[in-house]
Amino acid sequence: MRRRVAVLGASGLVAQRFQQRLAHHPWFELSLVAGSPDTAGRSLGDLPWRLEEDRPELPDLVVQNGDVDNLVSQLKKENCQLVFSALPSDVAGPLEPALRDAGFTVFSNSSAHRHSVGVPLVVADLNPHHLQTLKIPPNRSGSGMLACSTNCTVIAVALPLKPVWDMIGIRGVRVRTAQALSGGGWALLESARSSGAVSPDIPGEAETISRETKALLGRVSQDGIRPAGFPVEVECHRVLRDHGHLVDVEVELSQEPARGEVEEWMRQYRARPQALDLPSAPAKPFVVLDEPLEPETHRWMGAEGTADPASDLRAGMSVSVSGLEVEGKRMRFSALVDNTIRGAAGGCVLLAELTIAEGLISG
Repeated sequence: MRRRVAVLGASGLVAQRFQQRLAHHPWFELSLVAGSPDTAGRSLGDLPWRLEEDRPELPDLVVQNGDVDNLVSQLKKENCQLVFSALPSDVAGPLEPALRDAGFTVFSNSSAHRHSVGVPLVVADLNPHHLQTLKIPPNRSGSGMLACSTNCTVIAVALPLKPVWDMIGIRGVRVRTAQALSGGGWALLESARSSGAVSPDIPGEAETISRETKALLGRVSQDGIRPAGFPVEVECHRVLRDHGHLVDVEVELSQEPARGEVEEWMRQYRARPQALDLPSAPAKPFVVLDEPLEPETHRWMGAEGTADPASDLRAGMSVSVSGLEVEGKRMRFSALVDNTIRGAAGGCVLLAELTIAEGLISG
């Protein structure tokens, strides 16, 4: 029997990625969608479809308003214990903990609680052990849970670093990004398509990528997560590309490996989602390529069928890595992540699958 789940967000790009990925999911049944005052009360099928792929067959739902009392009531009525959040951070801030405290399990793509105490920040096939920090504080009522997925760019940085960090350690990282329009939401995407111009600035993004990279590669301690101690310097740019975030990464290593060693570590890397063969887990978390990155082609890495993210849950779930160089203690590579799939909704759904598979959610 599939679990009945809800999505918080109705008409945004990430919200509709959640809807798309849940349309045919073998474990989850989309049973409730909540939205802003502009969408509440409207039929889900009547809302504009923002994604380039055709709208999948979705359930005939009326979008609920996001008032916490109404939402708790409707979630209970629909028997939805699991909630996926694609809310803006200002809305997610008070609402997500309220749902958790009311006994619901919330998997959030919002940035509001990525560094809150007791809320793990997890990429399922990078730091699944961080789920060990899922403990209910003694001063909080309810049996719910809140866990967060990451910034949409950081996965392209941190995931390929994981095997090298584990094997020989890292002394420092420098990152330069070229981030797609869809990372700024559908309004920015439509505006830039129309005008042919976009500001390259992404306020606060560099600090976010730096902080989350160190958190994801951090160690579990009695006090929570101890972030990795090496510096991460980041320079971010928005570019005129619809989808796919590109990063150029330079790494100072703790030792001098041979290039062949590093490539072997990276090509062989697998994690718990691959071992468990989860529905959204790609065969390889990232794929090392011998060819230059082409965003429109390589953003679908991981696909096992038609590259339709509604029916092929692994489409867009592998990070593409190219241009690997190792010289002494220096390593360089470029990487590409699909920002609304692996970097957002797909990564969050995979996190939910892992949490269920590991027995951290009952029922």
